[in-house]
Amino acid sequence: MLKSKSIIYFFIIFLLMACEKESAVFKTEKIKDYFPLKVGNYINYRLDSTVYLSLGTKKEVHSYVIQDKIDSLITDNLGRPSYKIKRTIRSSTDTTKWKDLMSYLVTYDSTRLELVQDNQRYLKMVEPISNGFNWKGNAYINTAGISSLQYLADWRYTYENVRRSFTANGISYTETVTVNQRSDTSGNAADKKFYFEINHSKEVYSKSIGLIFKEFLHEAWQPPNASSPGGYYEANSYGIRLTITGHNF
Repeated sequence: MLKSKSIIYFFIIFLLMACEKESAVFKTEKIKDYFPLKVGNYINYRLDSTVYLSLGTKKEVHSYVIQDKIDSLITDNLGRPSYKIKRTIRSSTDTTKWKDLMSYLVTYDSTRLELVQDNQRYLKMVEPISNGFNWKGNAYINTAGISSLQYLADWRYTYENVRRSFTANGISYTETVTVNQRSDTSGNAADKKFYFEINHSKEVYSKSIGLIFKEFLHEAWQPPNASSPGGYYEANSYGIRLTITGHNF
């Protein structure tokens, strides 16, 4: 009897130790590990931008270099400490002429990361960082009231490949997390006699660095009609691909 009690006792201790160990590992995966913020830090990216020309009748990919630099620590309109990130751009060949492109705001709020760009608020990351965990990343966007943003409705951001390696620009980053935001096609993009729409978006973050890769495409095609015999891409169609090329930290 005494021996049986001893076995049960040690079994319980083993389970408690295992749970504590698992909890400790789980708690190390924090948003701040994958999106570090410090004023003065910057990341350079190759930007491949899909643009639609000639009234949407053709598309091209234009390439640039951009830099996202953490410009300052400020307070957002809710009174929270936030980081202003300034984006500058130059051609892919001229290394000297940088131009201001835009700025956006990043805010840590408890267990989530918010990003405000073009007056739209996105929930970029939410804890826990665990494979399969998902959330409504565009919940704050008025997709019903703004027709050009309706395609962003009901997106479910989902984590995958947590703590897995990812190669960008020929460099392997050993601990990353992928956020799949959307992957959806309506119709057949190969058949331009009919309407089709593509919505694809994902981001990859590396521990201790931040965003290392992003691809986004919203493309809607209107088939030939009386006013456009060849068909056309809708005006709000656009695509971008960001690939890290370097950073200063």
